[in-house]
Amino acid sequence: MAKRKPQRRKKASKKTYKFSTINKFLALLLFSLLVTLTAYFILLKNHNDKVNESTKIQKEKIKHADENNIDKIIEEYKKTAKNTIVDKYEEYNKEFENEYIHPIEPQKKEADLKEKNEEIQSVEKKVFPENKQTLEKQNAQQKPLLPALEEGMIHKEVEKNKEKIVTKSSNKPKLSIVIDDVTLQSQINRIKDIGYTINISLMPPTKGHKNSARIAKNLPFALVHFPLQAGITSIKFEEQNTLKVGDSYEKIEKRVAQIRKWYPKIKYTNNHTGSVFTSDKTSMEYLIKALKKYNFQFIDSRTTSHSVVREVTKEFGMPYIARNIFLDNNKDFNYIQNQLKKAIRIAKKTGSAIAIGHPYPITMEVLKKSKYLLKDLDLVYINKLPIH
Repeated sequence: MAKRKPQRRKKASKKTYKFSTINKFLALLLFSLLVTLTAYFILLKNHNDKVNESTKIQKEKIKHADENNIDKIIEEYKKTAKNTIVDKYEEYNKEFENEYIHPIEPQKKEADLKEKNEEIQSVEKKVFPENKQTLEKQNAQQKPLLPALEEGMIHKEVEKNKEKIVTKSSNKPKLSIVIDDVTLQSQINRIKDIGYTINISLMPPTKGHKNSARIAKNLPFALVHFPLQAGITSIKFEEQNTLKVGDSYEKIEKRVAQIRKWYPKIKYTNNHTGSVFTSDKTSMEYLIKALKKYNFQFIDSRTTSHSVVREVTKEFGMPYIARNIFLDNNKDFNYIQNQLKKAIRIAKKTGSAIAIGHPYPITMEVLKKSKYLLKDLDLVYINKLPIH
């Protein structure tokens, strides 16, 4: 008998149907997965667009924010900063830990004074004989003063001399404390709250601190904190318009002229960073020449042991003035106070000293709470140090 083939066809049909169902299910699953992925990427793109738009808006707000608001943001950042040795705009190297005991060189040498005295004596000798005789004749004819009047004049002269004695400057050792990096009125207010004379050194205006020239107008005395090139390994960020080694004299002079325009009454300037610049003789010659032209006096912050400032200032007939101590290399109360004590010892040993700090809250606290340590010293502005 012949075999029934239709039954075999029936089994193959069932098997084909089974595979067809599985394929349809897999296709549906794959389609669902593709739809899900597509939807995810669309949503992700929309989210990123919103984030970018939000970031753009925030940047625009910050860009056009009021100067005072920017100042507040910066100030809050400084308050919450960790006690690192320096901030991102500050230079730091081993030189900052060194203290210096050096005599302050007078602006006029003894030979210059002797020459001046000789000139005066030469002028006095040129008095004509006839004029001399006339003066002697007038003196001989002059009647003696009445006793009472004479006594009164003598009394007034004594009183005048007493006044001179009272107003005579103190013989106490002199200490000038300089606070660098000042850009905000709030910083000035805290410095004033310390309760004794502090030298304020102002950063020149930039986009980040536009008001640093305006806030100087009401200060009785201030310095300009001049940004100069630092070592590439000792600073994270550079201040805007920092002068660099290789800059032409014309560029340096233009910068000094701009600073003079911003600060018409300020005479003294000290370097912000500058370990590279102050160790390059040509660059310092250009700078000192320009500073002298615009009636500035340079103070060496001594950010490098290779500073050529002493040598160059001598060449230009200017006094060499330099810091003795950095107060706040570490933002620690005891460390800062010990640095202040070192400055006091130097002042007592040499007659004067310069200590440099920064407007950190901890520095302000130490200076305010250390007033009792300064009772035997005169706290003075830089221009009152024995260098003139």
